[in-house]
Amino acid sequence: MNRQIFKVVISLFVLMAISTGLKAIQINNNQKNELSEYKTIVVNQEEKIKELQNVETIIKDKDNQIDDLIQEQNELNQLIQDLKQSNEVLNRQMSSLTDKVVYLTFDDGPSKETTLDILKILKLYNVRATFFVQGRNVNKNPDVLREINKQGHAIGNHSYSHNYTLIYKDEDSFWKDFNLCQDAVYSVIGESPTLYRFPGGSNTARNFKGNEFVTSLSIMMLDQGVQFFDWNIDSGDAMATYAEVGTIKSNAYTQISKKKDAIVLFHDTDAKKSTVEALPEIIEHYLALGYRFDVLTPSGYTTQFKHVD
Repeated sequence: MNRQIFKVVISLFVLMAISTGLKAIQINNNQKNELSEYKTIVVNQEEKIKELQNVETIIKDKDNQIDDLIQEQNELNQLIQDLKQSNEVLNRQMSSLTDKVVYLTFDDGPSKETTLDILKILKLYNVRATFFVQGRNVNKNPDVLREINKQGHAIGNHSYSHNYTLIYKDEDSFWKDFNLCQDAVYSVIGESPTLYRFPGGSNTARNFKGNEFVTSLSIMMLDQGVQFFDWNIDSGDAMATYAEVGTIKSNAYTQISKKKDAIVLFHDTDAKKSTVEALPEIIEHYLALGYRFDVLTPSGYTTQFKHVD
């Protein structure tokens, strides 16, 4: 009897162990299932995060596109305003077409800043001008010369070195310097200038070598299809490193009196900030007086200083 009870007890313990093991296996399987489900949830959440990140990227791209569109709209509005102002100036010139002509001229460039500032003003007023350039500055700023040419302005030779002593030493020295500038301009725009301005004006050349020197050079230039030009209005912007804006305007206003044709002398080195400041009001003043603007040509109007014995 005792042995049978013992067997029963043992059997019960075995059954309990088996049952416990089965439950453990079931729990383990449940945990595995839960873990698998958790991993699936994590993967799904990660996908949602990626989707949200993609949405954020798209929103940022759209914001950037909107900013770009706003910038383009602002630029377009500014362009419209500039065109309106240019059109008003053009209408004023057309309505008062006259044989009174102003030739704006700028010496000693091209420069990196001042020349470009002047070009912007001329474009705004739909005015063409003539730039007498130094060959050495053409080599420094070829892109600026290209822009001058692109905008339809005239380009003249104003020597290569602007060194009076060298240029006016003798005719050979003059022509060497002259041709260096011609070559510099040709290398950039594919054309050689047909306009010339003596450094310091023709009277400076006369002071160095006499009237016959200037006469001989001018005849030889004409043989090459080149005309030289002085000026009959001096803005005075070369009288000091920084000429006062008021002085420049005053010179431009008072010297125009009763002139049918006016060649105005300015300079466009980077030091001539006051020239840039004065130019818009000078253009406005000449327009109000009924003048139109044009570029110099070798067969057109010229002013040349007269030799005085």
